[in-house]
Amino acid sequence: MRYLKFLIVISLLSPVFASAQIFTKNVKSPATVTVEGKVFDEVSGTALNQARVTVFDDMMKASLAQAETDASGSYKIKVPKMARYRVLAEKATYFDSEQILSPADGPLQANLGLGRKSGYEFDITIFDKAYEHNTINTLRDCKVEIYNNTTAEQVLTIEKLAKSTFNFSFAEGNHYTVLVRKKGYLNRRIEVYVNVNGCILCVDGMGIQEPDLVPLMTHNNEIGHFLGTIDLDSIAIGKRFQLNNIYYDFDKWAIRPEAASTLDNLAVFLKDNPGITIELGSHTDSRGSDDYNMLLSDKRAASAVAYLVDKQHIDSTKITSKGYGESQLVNSCGNGVNCSESDHQQNRRTEIKITGVIEDDPMWFKTLKQIIEDKQLYKKIIDQEKKAKELEQQKTRNLEQERRKKLSSLTGSK
Repeated sequence: MRYLKFLIVISLLSPVFASAQIFTKNVKSPATVTVEGKVFDEVSGTALNQARVTVFDDMMKASLAQAETDASGSYKIKVPKMARYRVLAEKATYFDSEQILSPADGPLQANLGLGRKSGYEFDITIFDKAYEHNTINTLRDCKVEIYNNTTAEQVLTIEKLAKSTFNFSFAEGNHYTVLVRKKGYLNRRIEVYVNVNGCILCVDGMGIQEPDLVPLMTHNNEIGHFLGTIDLDSIAIGKRFQLNNIYYDFDKWAIRPEAASTLDNLAVFLKDNPGITIELGSHTDSRGSDDYNMLLSDKRAASAVAYLVDKQHIDSTKITSKGYGESQLVNSCGNGVNCSESDHQQNRRTEIKITGVIEDDPMWFKTLKQIIEDKQLYKKIIDQEKKAKELEQQKTRNLEQERRKKLSSLTGSK
Protein backbone atom coordinates (compact mmCIF):
# COMPACT_ATOMS: atom_id res chain seq x y z
CA MET A 1 0.00 0.00 0.00
CA ARG A 2 2.87 2.39 0.93
CA TYR A 3 4.55 1.53 -2.35
CA LEU A 4 1.38 2.37 -4.26
CA LYS A 5 1.09 5.79 -2.51
CA PHE A 6 4.74 6.54 -3.36
CA LEU A 7 4.09 5.81 -7.03
CA ILE A 8 1.03 8.07 -7.05
CA VAL A 9 3.05 10.97 -5.50
CA ILE A 10 5.83 10.52 -8.03
CA SER A 11 3.38 10.45 -10.91
CA LEU A 12 1.77 13.67 -9.70
CA LEU A 13 5.11 15.48 -9.31
CA SER A 14 6.73 14.28 -12.53
CA PRO A 15 5.17 17.04 -14.70
CA VAL A 16 6.57 19.61 -12.26
CA PHE A 17 10.07 18.11 -12.51
CA ALA A 18 9.80 17.97 -16.28
CA SER A 19 8.72 21.60 -16.55
CA ALA A 20 11.52 22.63 -14.17
CA GLN A 21 14.05 20.88 -16.38
CA ILE A 22 12.67 22.57 -19.47
CA PHE A 23 12.74 25.95 -17.73
CA THR A 24 16.36 25.45 -16.69
CA LYS A 25 17.43 24.58 -20.20
CA ASN A 26 15.75 27.69 -21.61
CA VAL A 27 17.48 30.12 -19.18
CA LYS A 28 20.06 32.17 -21.07
CA SER A 29 23.10 33.83 -19.56
CA PRO A 30 23.01 37.62 -19.72
CA ALA A 31 24.03 38.93 -23.14
CA THR A 32 27.46 40.55 -23.28
CA VAL A 33 29.16 42.88 -25.73
CA THR A 34 32.76 43.97 -26.23
CA VAL A 35 33.95 47.55 -25.97
CA GLU A 36 37.31 48.08 -27.60
CA GLY A 37 39.57 50.75 -29.01
CA LYS A 38 42.85 52.58 -28.54
CA VAL A 39 44.21 55.33 -26.31
CA PHE A 40 46.78 57.75 -27.72
CA ASP A 41 48.49 61.09 -27.22
CA GLU A 42 46.26 63.55 -29.03
CA VAL A 43 49.19 65.75 -30.13
CA SER A 44 51.78 63.22 -31.29
CA GLY A 45 49.42 60.30 -31.95
CA THR A 46 51.70 58.04 -29.91
CA ALA A 47 49.99 54.97 -28.45
CA LEU A 48 49.67 55.16 -24.65
CA ASN A 49 50.23 51.94 -22.74
CA GLN A 50 49.09 51.36 -19.15
CA ALA A 51 46.23 53.84 -19.54
CA ARG A 52 43.22 52.84 -17.43
CA VAL A 53 39.96 52.44 -19.32
CA THR A 54 36.67 52.18 -17.39
CA VAL A 55 33.25 51.35 -18.86
CA PHE A 56 30.22 52.70 -16.96
CA ASP A 57 26.57 51.56 -17.16
CA ASP A 58 23.70 53.29 -19.00
CA MET A 59 23.08 55.49 -15.96
CA MET A 60 26.69 56.70 -16.38
CA LYS A 61 27.42 56.03 -12.70
CA ALA A 62 28.30 52.40 -11.89
CA SER A 63 31.57 50.95 -13.16
CA LEU A 64 31.02 47.74 -15.14
CA ALA A 65 34.62 46.78 -15.89
CA GLN A 66 38.17 48.13 -16.21
CA ALA A 67 41.26 47.31 -18.23
CA GLU A 68 44.71 48.70 -18.99
CA THR A 69 45.94 49.40 -22.48
CA ASP A 70 48.74 47.23 -23.84
CA ALA A 71 51.97 48.31 -25.54
CA SER A 72 50.05 49.29 -28.69
CA GLY A 73 47.58 51.40 -26.69
CA SER A 74 44.77 48.90 -27.30
CA TYR A 75 42.13 47.65 -24.89
CA LYS A 76 39.21 45.21 -25.05
CA ILE A 77 36.55 44.97 -22.34
CA LYS A 78 33.56 42.58 -22.17
CA VAL A 79 30.47 44.07 -20.46
CA PRO A 80 26.74 43.24 -20.08
CA LYS A 81 24.56 44.48 -22.95
CA MET A 82 22.92 47.82 -22.17
CA ALA A 83 21.40 50.79 -23.96
CA ARG A 84 24.38 53.15 -23.51
CA TYR A 85 27.88 53.22 -22.08
CA ARG A 86 30.30 55.85 -20.88
CA VAL A 87 33.96 54.99 -21.65
CA LEU A 88 36.57 56.88 -19.62
CA ALA A 89 40.34 56.82 -20.25
CA GLU A 90 42.81 57.95 -17.58
CA LYS A 91 46.60 58.11 -17.39
CA ALA A 92 48.92 59.90 -15.00
CA THR A 93 50.08 63.31 -16.30
CA TYR A 94 47.30 63.34 -18.93
CA PHE A 95 43.86 64.91 -18.88
CA ASP A 96 40.96 62.40 -18.79
CA SER A 97 38.96 61.71 -21.93
CA GLU A 98 35.55 60.06 -22.30
CA GLN A 99 33.10 58.99 -24.95
CA ILE A 100 29.42 57.88 -24.96
CA LEU A 101 28.62 54.73 -26.92
CA SER A 102 25.37 53.02 -27.88
CA PRO A 103 24.94 49.61 -29.57
CA ALA A 104 22.33 51.23 -31.78
CA ASP A 105 25.04 53.39 -33.37
CA GLY A 106 27.12 50.44 -34.53
CA PRO A 107 30.31 48.72 -33.20
CA LEU A 108 31.22 49.63 -29.64
CA GLN A 109 34.56 51.23 -30.42
CA ALA A 110 36.04 54.19 -28.55
CA ASN A 111 39.39 55.63 -29.63
CA LEU A 112 40.36 58.20 -27.05
CA GLY A 113 43.00 60.90 -27.45
CA LEU A 114 44.43 62.27 -24.21
CA GLY A 115 45.82 65.78 -23.84
CA ARG A 116 49.13 66.09 -22.02
CA LYS A 117 49.43 68.13 -18.87
CA SER A 118 52.46 70.40 -18.66
CA GLY A 119 55.55 68.26 -18.24
CA TYR A 120 57.97 66.05 -20.12
CA GLU A 121 57.71 62.56 -21.54
CA PHE A 122 60.74 60.31 -21.35
CA ASP A 123 61.40 57.25 -23.45
CA ILE A 124 64.02 55.27 -21.52
CA THR A 125 66.29 52.47 -22.71
CA ILE A 126 68.14 50.34 -20.14
CA PHE A 127 71.71 49.25 -20.94
CA ASP A 128 74.51 47.24 -19.37
CA LYS A 129 77.07 49.90 -18.46
CA ALA A 130 80.01 47.65 -19.25
CA TYR A 131 79.27 47.86 -22.98
CA GLU A 132 78.56 50.46 -25.59
CA HIS A 133 75.01 51.61 -26.25
CA ASN A 134 73.73 49.32 -28.96
CA THR A 135 70.71 47.05 -29.09
CA ILE A 136 72.58 43.84 -28.25
CA ASN A 137 73.63 45.33 -24.90
CA THR A 138 70.20 46.38 -23.70
CA LEU A 139 68.79 44.78 -20.54
CA ARG A 140 65.39 43.10 -20.26
CA ASP A 141 63.38 41.76 -17.33
CA CYS A 142 64.17 44.74 -15.10
CA LYS A 143 61.98 45.88 -12.22
CA VAL A 144 60.99 49.51 -12.80
CA GLU A 145 59.26 51.76 -10.26
CA ILE A 146 58.51 55.49 -10.16
CA TYR A 147 57.45 57.37 -7.02
CA ASN A 148 56.00 60.90 -6.97
CA ASN A 149 57.56 62.56 -3.93
CA THR A 150 55.26 65.57 -4.30
CA THR A 151 52.05 63.56 -3.99
CA ALA A 152 53.54 60.64 -2.01
CA GLU A 153 52.25 58.09 -4.55
CA GLN A 154 53.90 55.24 -6.40
CA VAL A 155 52.84 56.02 -9.96
CA LEU A 156 54.49 53.20 -11.90
CA THR A 157 55.25 49.59 -10.99
CA ILE A 158 56.60 47.11 -13.54
CA GLU A 159 57.71 43.92 -11.81
CA LYS A 160 59.37 42.46 -14.90
CA LEU A 161 59.81 44.65 -17.96
CA ALA A 162 59.56 42.32 -20.94
CA LYS A 163 61.60 44.66 -23.12
CA SER A 164 64.46 47.09 -22.50
CA THR A 165 62.44 50.29 -22.94
CA PHE A 166 59.69 52.07 -21.04
CA ASN A 167 58.14 55.53 -21.12
CA PHE A 168 56.62 57.84 -18.57
CA SER A 169 55.32 61.41 -18.48
CA PHE A 170 56.67 63.59 -15.70
CA ALA A 171 54.16 66.31 -14.83
CA GLU A 172 55.04 69.90 -14.06
CA GLY A 173 55.53 70.83 -10.42
CA ASN A 174 56.58 67.36 -9.25
CA HIS A 175 59.68 65.60 -7.95
CA TYR A 176 59.92 61.96 -9.01
CA THR A 177 62.22 59.12 -8.00
CA VAL A 178 62.93 56.30 -10.48
CA LEU A 179 64.38 52.99 -9.27
CA VAL A 180 65.53 50.33 -11.74
CA ARG A 181 66.59 46.89 -10.50
CA LYS A 182 67.77 43.65 -12.06
CA LYS A 183 69.16 40.49 -10.50
CA GLY A 184 72.96 40.54 -10.59
CA TYR A 185 73.12 44.33 -11.03
CA LEU A 186 73.40 47.28 -8.67
CA ASN A 187 70.11 49.04 -7.99
CA ARG A 188 69.98 52.40 -9.78
CA ARG A 189 68.08 55.43 -8.46
CA ILE A 190 67.36 58.57 -10.49
CA GLU A 191 65.77 61.84 -9.36
CA VAL A 192 63.66 63.94 -11.76
CA TYR A 193 62.56 67.49 -10.92
CA VAL A 194 60.05 69.26 -13.19
CA ASN A 195 59.63 72.96 -12.41
CA VAL A 196 60.40 72.42 -8.73
CA ASN A 197 62.32 75.00 -6.67
CA GLY A 198 63.40 76.89 -9.76
CA CYS A 199 64.53 73.75 -11.59
CA ILE A 200 62.70 73.70 -14.94
CA LEU A 201 63.94 70.19 -15.70
CA CYS A 202 66.70 68.53 -13.69
CA VAL A 203 67.62 64.87 -13.92
CA ASP A 204 70.14 63.60 -11.38
CA GLY A 205 71.68 60.28 -12.31
CA MET A 206 70.80 60.09 -16.02
CA GLY A 207 72.50 62.21 -18.65
CA ILE A 208 70.41 63.65 -21.46
CA GLN A 209 72.79 64.57 -24.26
CA GLU A 210 72.60 65.21 -27.98
CA PRO A 211 71.56 63.47 -30.13
CA ASP A 212 69.28 61.89 -27.52
CA LEU A 213 67.12 65.03 -27.34
CA VAL A 214 64.02 64.78 -29.52
CA PRO A 215 63.04 68.27 -30.73
CA LEU A 216 59.34 67.98 -29.93
CA MET A 217 58.57 70.94 -27.70
CA THR A 218 55.20 72.70 -27.51
CA HIS A 219 53.25 75.16 -25.37
CA ASN A 220 56.23 77.50 -24.78
CA ASN A 221 58.48 74.52 -24.02
CA GLU A 222 56.22 73.41 -21.18
CA ILE A 223 55.71 70.06 -22.89
CA GLY A 224 58.62 68.07 -24.28
CA HIS A 225 59.68 64.60 -25.35
CA PHE A 226 63.11 63.19 -24.50
CA LEU A 227 65.07 60.04 -25.13
CA GLY A 228 67.25 58.87 -22.25
CA THR A 229 69.35 55.94 -21.14
CA ILE A 230 69.80 54.23 -17.79
CA ASP A 231 72.98 52.21 -17.33
CA LEU A 232 73.11 49.37 -14.81
CA ASP A 233 76.40 48.10 -13.37
CA SER A 234 76.78 44.38 -12.85
CA ILE A 235 77.83 43.28 -9.37
CA ALA A 236 81.32 41.82 -9.13
CA ILE A 237 83.77 41.66 -6.25
CA GLY A 238 86.72 43.92 -7.04
CA LYS A 239 84.77 46.23 -9.34
CA ARG A 240 85.75 49.89 -8.85
CA PHE A 241 83.82 53.14 -9.31
CA GLN A 242 85.28 56.62 -9.19
CA LEU A 243 83.56 59.31 -7.13
CA ASN A 244 83.71 62.77 -8.64
CA ASN A 245 84.00 66.05 -6.72
CA ILE A 246 85.66 64.58 -3.62
CA TYR A 247 88.28 67.27 -3.18
CA TYR A 248 90.29 68.29 -0.13
CA ASP A 249 92.16 71.44 0.80
CA PHE A 250 95.93 71.24 0.40
CA ASP A 251 97.49 69.05 3.07
CA LYS A 252 94.05 68.58 4.71
CA TRP A 253 91.61 65.71 5.07
CA ALA A 254 88.48 67.47 6.40
CA ILE A 255 85.33 66.97 4.28
CA ARG A 256 84.50 70.08 2.24
CA PRO A 257 80.83 71.07 1.57
CA GLU A 258 80.94 70.01 -2.10
CA ALA A 259 82.48 66.68 -1.07
CA ALA A 260 79.74 66.21 1.54
CA SER A 261 77.09 66.45 -1.20
CA THR A 262 78.79 63.66 -3.18
CA LEU A 263 79.11 61.51 -0.07
CA ASP A 264 75.40 62.07 0.67
CA ASN A 265 74.62 60.64 -2.77
CA LEU A 266 76.95 57.72 -2.07
CA ALA A 267 75.03 57.07 1.16
CA VAL A 268 71.77 56.82 -0.82
CA PHE A 269 73.47 54.37 -3.19
CA LEU A 270 74.68 52.22 -0.28
CA LYS A 271 71.23 52.23 1.33
CA ASP A 272 69.70 51.17 -2.00
CA ASN A 273 72.26 48.33 -2.19
CA PRO A 274 72.61 46.93 1.35
CA GLY A 275 73.71 43.58 -0.06
CA ILE A 276 77.22 44.80 -0.86
CA THR A 277 80.22 45.83 1.23
CA ILE A 278 82.70 48.37 -0.12
CA GLU A 279 86.13 49.82 0.41
CA LEU A 280 86.51 53.59 0.03
CA GLY A 281 89.99 54.30 -1.29
CA SER A 282 91.77 57.64 -1.51
CA HIS A 283 94.54 58.35 -4.03
CA THR A 284 97.03 61.22 -4.31
CA ASP A 285 99.22 62.55 -7.10
CA SER A 286 102.97 61.92 -7.12
CA ARG A 287 104.04 65.25 -5.65
CA GLY A 288 105.41 64.84 -2.15
CA SER A 289 107.14 61.84 -0.62
CA ASP A 290 105.66 58.37 -1.02
CA ASP A 291 105.29 57.88 2.74
CA TYR A 292 103.66 61.27 3.26
CA ASN A 293 101.16 60.68 0.45
CA MET A 294 100.28 57.27 1.86
CA LEU A 295 99.60 58.75 5.29
CA LEU A 296 97.57 61.65 3.86
CA SER A 297 95.43 59.37 1.68
CA ASP A 298 94.79 57.10 4.69
CA LYS A 299 93.48 60.08 6.67
CA ARG A 300 91.33 61.31 3.77
CA ALA A 301 89.74 57.89 3.21
CA ALA A 302 89.10 57.46 6.94
CA SER A 303 87.56 60.94 7.08
CA ALA A 304 85.14 60.13 4.25
CA VAL A 305 84.10 56.84 5.86
CA ALA A 306 83.64 58.54 9.24
CA TYR A 307 81.32 61.06 7.58
CA LEU A 308 79.20 58.27 6.04
CA VAL A 309 78.98 56.37 9.33
CA ASP A 310 78.42 59.35 11.65
CA LYS A 311 76.33 61.68 9.47
CA GLN A 312 74.48 59.24 7.19
CA HIS A 313 74.35 56.24 9.57
CA ILE A 314 75.88 53.78 7.12
CA ASP A 315 76.65 50.55 8.96
CA SER A 316 80.35 50.46 9.81
CA THR A 317 80.60 46.79 8.84
CA LYS A 318 79.57 47.66 5.28
CA ILE A 319 82.39 50.07 4.53
CA THR A 320 86.15 50.23 5.13
CA SER A 321 88.76 52.85 4.25
CA LYS A 322 92.17 52.56 2.65
CA GLY A 323 94.77 55.05 1.48
CA TYR A 324 96.75 54.20 -1.65
CA GLY A 325 98.89 57.32 -1.81
CA GLU A 326 100.54 57.54 -5.22
CA SER A 327 100.83 53.75 -5.67
CA GLN A 328 98.07 53.49 -8.30
CA LEU A 329 98.49 56.40 -10.71
CA VAL A 330 96.12 56.41 -13.69
CA ASN A 331 98.60 58.15 -16.00
CA SER A 332 102.34 58.59 -16.44
CA CYS A 333 102.69 61.50 -14.00
CA GLY A 334 105.08 59.77 -11.62
CA ASN A 335 107.88 61.25 -9.52
CA GLY A 336 109.87 63.88 -11.39
CA VAL A 337 107.58 63.93 -14.45
CA ASN A 338 106.45 67.40 -15.57
CA CYS A 339 102.64 67.27 -15.82
CA SER A 340 99.80 69.77 -15.99
CA GLU A 341 97.54 70.41 -13.02
CA SER A 342 94.65 68.63 -14.77
CA ASP A 343 96.88 65.55 -15.26
CA HIS A 344 97.77 65.54 -11.57
CA GLN A 345 94.06 65.97 -10.70
CA GLN A 346 93.26 62.69 -12.46
CA ASN A 347 95.38 60.91 -9.86
CA ARG A 348 93.88 62.76 -6.88
CA ARG A 349 90.73 60.71 -6.82
CA THR A 350 88.40 58.75 -4.55
CA GLU A 351 87.19 55.30 -5.56
CA ILE A 352 84.87 52.72 -4.13
CA LYS A 353 85.55 49.03 -4.60
CA ILE A 354 83.08 46.19 -4.03
CA THR A 355 84.60 43.85 -1.45
CA GLY A 356 81.65 41.55 -0.66
CA VAL A 357 78.23 40.55 -2.00
CA ILE A 358 75.19 38.90 -0.46
CA GLU A 359 73.59 36.55 -3.00
CA ASP A 360 69.99 37.63 -2.35
CA ASP A 361 69.32 41.36 -2.46
CA PRO A 362 67.62 42.17 0.88
CA MET A 363 65.91 45.18 -0.75
CA TRP A 364 64.34 43.22 -3.63
CA PHE A 365 60.90 42.65 -2.13
CA LYS A 366 60.56 46.20 -0.80
CA THR A 367 58.60 48.62 -2.98
CA LEU A 368 60.06 52.00 -3.88
CA LYS A 369 57.32 53.59 -1.77
CA GLN A 370 58.48 51.58 1.24
CA ILE A 371 62.12 52.40 0.57
CA ILE A 372 61.45 56.15 0.44
CA GLU A 373 58.84 56.46 3.18
CA ASP A 374 60.32 54.11 5.78
CA LYS A 375 63.28 56.12 7.09
CA GLN A 376 64.34 53.20 9.29
CA LEU A 377 64.24 50.59 6.50
CA TYR A 378 68.02 50.46 5.97
CA LYS A 379 68.61 49.98 9.70
CA LYS A 380 65.94 47.26 9.85
CA ILE A 381 67.54 45.38 6.96
CA ILE A 382 71.01 45.65 8.49
CA ASP A 383 69.69 44.49 11.89
CA GLN A 384 67.97 41.49 10.25
CA GLU A 385 71.17 40.65 8.40
CA LYS A 386 73.19 40.81 11.63
CA LYS A 387 70.63 38.66 13.45
CA ALA A 388 70.73 36.05 10.69
CA LYS A 389 74.53 36.05 10.84
CA GLU A 390 74.49 35.66 14.62
CA LEU A 391 72.06 32.73 14.35
CA GLU A 392 74.29 31.09 11.76
CA GLN A 393 77.33 31.59 13.98
CA GLN A 394 75.46 30.18 16.97
CA LYS A 395 74.43 27.18 14.90
CA THR A 396 78.08 26.62 13.94
CA ARG A 397 79.16 26.88 17.59
CA ASN A 398 76.48 24.39 18.66
CA LEU A 399 77.60 21.92 16.00
CA GLU A 400 81.21 22.32 17.12
CA GLN A 401 80.24 21.74 20.76
CA GLU A 402 78.27 18.67 19.74
CA ARG A 403 81.27 17.37 17.77
CA ARG A 404 83.58 17.89 20.75
CA LYS A 405 81.18 16.11 23.12
CA LYS A 406 81.03 13.10 20.83
CA LEU A 407 84.80 13.09 20.49
CA SER A 408 85.19 13.36 24.28
CA SER A 409 82.77 10.50 24.90
CA LEU A 410 84.59 8.28 22.41
CA THR A 411 87.94 9.10 24.04
CA GLY A 412 86.54 8.46 27.52
CA SER A 413 85.12 5.09 26.51
CA LYS A 414 88.59 3.95 25.53
